[in-house]
Amino acid sequence: MDWLGPVNTLMGAGIGVGATLLADRLRWRREREALRQDTRRQAYASFMAALSEAYTRLHVIAREGGGAEEAGRAAHEAFASSRVYSLRYELALIAPWEVMEPTNQAFWKVRDLRDLVATGTTPEDPAFGEHIRAYLAAAESAQTAMRRDLGTPWPDRDGGPRSPGAAT
Repeated sequence: MDWLGPVNTLMGAGIGVGATLLADRLRWRREREALRQDTRRQAYASFMAALSEAYTRLHVIAREGGGAEEAGRAAHEAFASSRVYSLRYELALIAPWEVMEPTNQAFWKVRDLRDLVATGTTPEDPAFGEHIRAYLAAAESAQTAMRRDLGTPWPDRDGGPRSPGAAT
């Protein structure tokens, strides 16, 4: 019966160490997931900001008018300097396909707008309005997919909040 005390002590120590290791592992997982989500949030925000910057600059170039050659140079410079290409590649590494598909659509729409503005098109041209509407719809779809991926609720068009995993 003399050995019962040390065995109980060892069992207690084993349970204590196991519980501590389990708690540390769970905390590490939560911190890792929080870091991954924060990384995605920052990447999403950077991409949407760059996309918006490219769109705004292209809209200004179209509004200012000018010759096709000057507009073409300015449109390509505005698009290239917005960093939208590099940020899109960054997203391709960390975002799920459910986010990348609408993100690519928004990227392609603003790239199409760049090509249209590069021809010297002005906002009075009906094609310009069509491109703007297509871009805005694609950008909204990308933003909705990003918010869903991050688990951020978004109000539905009829006013009620949409849960993060709900179908749209």
